[in-house]
Amino acid sequence: MLILPFRHRVARPIAFTIGALFLLGVGVGLLFAQPPARTTPLRSAAAASFTVLYIAGFDTVGVERMVHSEASLSGDLRMRGQPRMKWTEQLREPAGVYTVHIDAWRPGAGDSDAPIQRLVLQTRGDSAYVYAAPAAGAALGAPLATLPGRAGARWLVNQSLAHAGWIAQQTASDTAWIMLASGARLLPGVVKRNGAQLSLTLAGLTSEFEFRENGSPARFLVPSQGLRADVVWGDAPLSMSATSSAPISYAAPSNAPYTAIDAIISTPAGHTLAGTLTTPRNASGRLPAIITISGSGAQERDGAIPGIEGYRIFRQLADTLGARGIAVLRLDDRGVGASTGNHGTATSRDFADDVRAAVAWLRSRNDIDADRIALVGHSEGGIIAPMVAASDSRLAGIVVLAGTAYPGSRIVAFQQRDAIAQMMAGATDAARDSAFRDAQMQSANMARSNAWLREFLEYDPLPTARRVTQPVLILHGEQDQQVTVEQADTLATVMRAAGNSNVTVHRLRNTNHLFQRDSSGVPGGYGTLADRTVTSEMRGLLSDWLVRTLRVNAR
Repeated sequence: MLILPFRHRVARPIAFTIGALFLLGVGVGLLFAQPPARTTPLRSAAAASFTVLYIAGFDTVGVERMVHSEASLSGDLRMRGQPRMKWTEQLREPAGVYTVHIDAWRPGAGDSDAPIQRLVLQTRGDSAYVYAAPAAGAALGAPLATLPGRAGARWLVNQSLAHAGWIAQQTASDTAWIMLASGARLLPGVVKRNGAQLSLTLAGLTSEFEFRENGSPARFLVPSQGLRADVVWGDAPLSMSATSSAPISYAAPSNAPYTAIDAIISTPAGHTLAGTLTTPRNASGRLPAIITISGSGAQERDGAIPGIEGYRIFRQLADTLGARGIAVLRLDDRGVGASTGNHGTATSRDFADDVRAAVAWLRSRNDIDADRIALVGHSEGGIIAPMVAASDSRLAGIVVLAGTAYPGSRIVAFQQRDAIAQMMAGATDAARDSAFRDAQMQSANMARSNAWLREFLEYDPLPTARRVTQPVLILHGEQDQQVTVEQADTLATVMRAAGNSNVTVHRLRNTNHLFQRDSSGVPGGYGTLADRTVTSEMRGLLSDWLVRTLRVNAR
């Protein structure tokens, strides 16, 4: 799925909204705090290294290697499905100056791949600045963006609980002001202290930090999201697979109305796709089936999002459809989980080829009806499903969940203008226009070296939509703040005008981009909702439509 315009992932990386950082959903925000109480969290001056393991339930969903010295604090953060980030906060700065360097990689990029983004974030006086990282030894150039700040402002790499804990530890005041780029809101953060324990509460979300006697970090928690971070001192593996507490189980529950088997699919490109095929129990004859298609970012087959406990959109659909007589094939993206291949170099068209390989695999099975296969795509998957359907008239139908009707360039431009207008509410029109031009320029520069981004910005979904002749169901949350809801109507109108009379649209009230019940739809709040699962309304509409379209029990 697209990294920010589509499903906004993890806890949620609060995305900085200027330029490419906004597009990629890299978790950076401004923390406005009083000047720090001390310069290092460790009372020892010696350099130290430690690793932070981010754990949800029994699964390690992220790893961050930290190095602390007198001169700097740095982290190498890898959250499942998120851009890898390496960041360094300079600790030896002139009074009132705070600088963080950030390198970012596209989700799924290999260790040898070059970063797609290199920035320097700095605060001086009452302003904050964003710079393109200069060549080694060179001075900073003109800022890409200038933002209003406050004296003592600190940049926060807020996917990183380690960095959040460090800043909470350094804050002398009990109140910090945090600028969220997701929603562009300035919010008060409340810091509470209890001996070696600290907490930071922001927008109702509390993170808890525990430190040892010497000031070194021991453990962090986000209780409402079921997320904890354990600290291992010394060198620990950076591979999440090597540190997982337990593998994810994709087996069917003992009382489930379906069975589950492992699927291994060879693709024409030479890699293999791993997944799970669930089939209804006690079914006779060949079964109707669907293939789920994930949104942007490197995703495993359930569609789980680290930090949003209980959210597994495709697992929930498999449960629902298994009880309605429909088989479900859900897959790890290429280069993710048990699938091979390189996710970092693939485009939407490449992912469409992976779906075609999955369709061919289902059609080769004796237990699946080759003429009753449908596709269900969420977010970027809602772009990919029409791509495949337009080239395969044998498919029985497609479901588009929060898909787009506009080229990515239009979506990104809208989000950039909206975020700049909110973040720079007190600035002049000229200043906002300048920030928008800088953001557009940075996105264009990134696209030159990133095939996936270049294709996304240029790709217009409507010509493909006009060539879809199969039945189509379009579901969209009215509170979706990532892909605006009118795009569902635009898709349907274009398909119908091209001659497809079997297009159904449902706009779901109080529903966000993830199809959770949500009155605001702000991505930063996904993990704080009381119920983080997919709504029963969405699952009911989807399963009823599929039962009719795939003629369940008709054979």
